[in-house]
Amino acid sequence: MKPVKLLFLLNRLVLSGQSIDVIPLAHHLSQQKFDIHILYGNRDNDEEDALYLTKKYPVPVIKKINSLGRNISPVKDIRAFFFVYKYIRKFRPAIIHTHGAKAGFIGRIAAKIAGVPVVVHTFHGNLFKGYYNGFVSSVVGEIEKMLSGISTKIIALSNEQRYELTQLYKIAPINKVDIIHLGLDENEYLKNATVKRADFRNKYNLQENVIAIGIVGRMAPIKNHQLFIEIIASLLFLKKELFFFVIGDGELKVKLQETLERYSIKWSDNESVRAPVVFTSWVPDVTEVLHGLDIVALTSLNEGTPVSLIEAQLCGKPVVATNVGGVKDTLLNGETGFLIDDFSKELFVEKINLLAKDGRLRTEMGKKAHEFALQKFSKQREVKETIELYLTCLKAKGIHGV
Repeated sequence: MKPVKLLFLLNRLVLSGQSIDVIPLAHHLSQQKFDIHILYGNRDNDEEDALYLTKKYPVPVIKKINSLGRNISPVKDIRAFFFVYKYIRKFRPAIIHTHGAKAGFIGRIAAKIAGVPVVVHTFHGNLFKGYYNGFVSSVVGEIEKMLSGISTKIIALSNEQRYELTQLYKIAPINKVDIIHLGLDENEYLKNATVKRADFRNKYNLQENVIAIGIVGRMAPIKNHQLFIEIIASLLFLKKELFFFVIGDGELKVKLQETLERYSIKWSDNESVRAPVVFTSWVPDVTEVLHGLDIVALTSLNEGTPVSLIEAQLCGKPVVATNVGGVKDTLLNGETGFLIDDFSKELFVEKINLLAKDGRLRTEMGKKAHEFALQKFSKQREVKETIELYLTCLKAKGIHGV
């Protein structure tokens, strides 16, 4: 039996939850008699490419679309559309699986016109809240409703996300939206944990009794790093021997550093300069950072399924996060971390301070976090459920699968 031709289309191949999830998924699918090709767009200047993932998890074919970018650009977007359309006509996949808003828009329309039998789209987040004003958000919603009609299946990464898509925003009927929790390769997060922790803490001259707290992600308005800075200011007022790490980069980096200066808080972006707040920029091996930290925070205004929280828990770290989007599906409140309602700075400070003072609680929650993430977010389970979804869709079209 011939392999099933499968085309993945991604917004960008950068250090992000989407890439960390999708590239290993594509690799494992290629081992299961799928002939898989990947197309991806251009990264922005403040993003770090993740091509290293394609070396660790090789796939048969991967190509960059130079005209596909994050921002709306009619001329470039039309070029990207025709690139994708021509590629589909040449490759003739039985399935196209799009990831992300722009890729989902261009890829699904191209797939429809080109006659691709099965069209699948994964929502790694959504643009219905926190990104645009009310009018633009409503337009985005109407476009997604139209695109859902093209889609054979839509994948939500969490129960909350499925509720948003089918009930809150009414993007698609419930029978069209399946839940497949993303999966991470647990072996990548567990190996050399002790060595990685020692390396990280030695790099920044942190004694073992010093508490290190981190946040991971692009410094964009939706991630709400400003709240994290305010939390830092309150915590340092309460307890001096805390260190904070801001992992990532983005358009708001300078503004955040200026805010720290207004609070008279010293910061550094150089590992040789000791400061209570450190900006690490993007880190290729985030597991070294996560093992080196003691607590991981997330302050986002909106989230789909935040990979940073799952990664942190796999590494045995308790998390403290805003209760938005699909966040509540990625942790056990009060057991593996704490959910914070209404973006309460005071509650954030209370919970982080509680964990910082109580080593036994950190250890207990970290152990539970690891067990929870290992059980719920297995890559093997994600691959199995994805294949089952593909085969069901192909069968409905009268196509024999693998």
